[in-house]
Amino acid sequence: MQILYTIYLILICTVLPIYMKDGYYELGEAKAICYVLVSAPFAALMLLNMIFSKDKKQSTNSEDVSKAKSIIVPEFFLYGTVFSMLISFAFSIDKKIALLGFEGWRNGLLVSVIAILFCILFSQKECKIDGKVLAVLMIVPFLEAILSILNRFSVFPLVINGQNTSFLATIGNINWFSGFLSIWAPLGIGIMYLQKNFSWKFWINGLYTIVMLLSLMLQGSDGAVLILIGAYGLLLFWSLSDRDSFKRFLIQLVVLGLSMTIVDVVMLFAGSAYTYDNNILISLCEAHIGMILVAAAFFIYRVCRLLEEIKATFRGTIYKWIYVAALLAGITYAVAMAVMGFGDEFGNGRGIIYRMCADLYMNLSPWQQLVGIGQDCLYPYAMKDAMWSSSFRNVFGDIALTNAHCEFLTILIERGMIGAALYVGLFVSAIFQLFKVKEKEPKAVALGLPIISYFVYNQISFQQIMAMPYCYILLGMGIYLGKLRNRD
Repeated sequence: MQILYTIYLILICTVLPIYMKDGYYELGEAKAICYVLVSAPFAALMLLNMIFSKDKKQSTNSEDVSKAKSIIVPEFFLYGTVFSMLISFAFSIDKKIALLGFEGWRNGLLVSVIAILFCILFSQKECKIDGKVLAVLMIVPFLEAILSILNRFSVFPLVINGQNTSFLATIGNINWFSGFLSIWAPLGIGIMYLQKNFSWKFWINGLYTIVMLLSLMLQGSDGAVLILIGAYGLLLFWSLSDRDSFKRFLIQLVVLGLSMTIVDVVMLFAGSAYTYDNNILISLCEAHIGMILVAAAFFIYRVCRLLEEIKATFRGTIYKWIYVAALLAGITYAVAMAVMGFGDEFGNGRGIIYRMCADLYMNLSPWQQLVGIGQDCLYPYAMKDAMWSSSFRNVFGDIALTNAHCEFLTILIERGMIGAALYVGLFVSAIFQLFKVKEKEPKAVALGLPIISYFVYNQISFQQIMAMPYCYILLGMGIYLGKLRNRD
């Protein structure tokens, strides 16, 4: 029933972000338990509903049946991911931790399977979300963004146990908060992009988008720039299909530039109250990049209008090839610079984590390299090995390194080459599938932006309860759009 999907979405988007048991202490544990308690009953009810509704609805047209039962490429990777999780658990080094997750972190099989199950459920049935429901779903992320901005300038409307400059709103530390924004900021961008220009919905979504962008730029993480690169990079590529879409992109570029300019002005007058270290996004804002983007957008728009008036053809295919070439060149340059500058201090200390985790993976047995050591079992594995236990304690002390701070590398260790290949295949195939259907299903744009932003950002971050469940729900919705096209 549609009501089950709606109620679940409202609960997961409102209750989970704000739930705290003892302030910031053991927050990951509290939110993971909250997620399981809220999600498990709905997963069971929705699964039963899907099974019984399929039994009742039998098509008389054999061709329709075969199309309905056919599996599209993202579904292959989705079901393959379930297989990789189960086989990893079967050969895990610690069954209890692999199932329930490491204490205080809880990213074991139980949480992951629930998230994947919702991805499957949302891929099988259309979830109709009207404007009022969408507003309810987005109100808490909007308020979280406002609260985070206030926190960054030493304003704390809520007194929370364990509060300090490393934590924001009711989400957690800046890595968790950035992961949260990797879903909700791009979603706002995509929804605004789809609205009729200058309608009241356009302005309401514009306000939401600007607040989310302000929160993203002020939260303090250097890696959050990847969220913007992922969202706007994909939006630009998709917008090169035709002139009207490109003009919509230019509007979003103005919104981005305006948001950066607001940050620039705020830091000029209230920078002394800012409670975190300077970072890439703040530096870009203070370099007046926002005003440059606004000016560039208006100039390109005027050129577009001129070409439109003289009836010049919009050569979208050529523009896309140029864009892809420029993107590949940029990625090559970025990778080369990263390799040349790589060291233990690379990426705010991530370098030594990457090096040690890569070495640990290379020292696994061939079978473990293939299927992994079990979810959340990185630290337990290291502690059971004399050499790695000594190395981890020398570098990290009593801090438990539960992940590699790179989702791909973490999955490579936990679920092996099989799991890592399926993980990449799922996200890449889902984005390609959404690109195919975006002309007939415009909502594919709003789904694609947070999916790509989550994927890109998590290459320097990790899977966590404030981002991963939302991403898999969006993946499920995207797969459903692909199945609709397949049936047509």
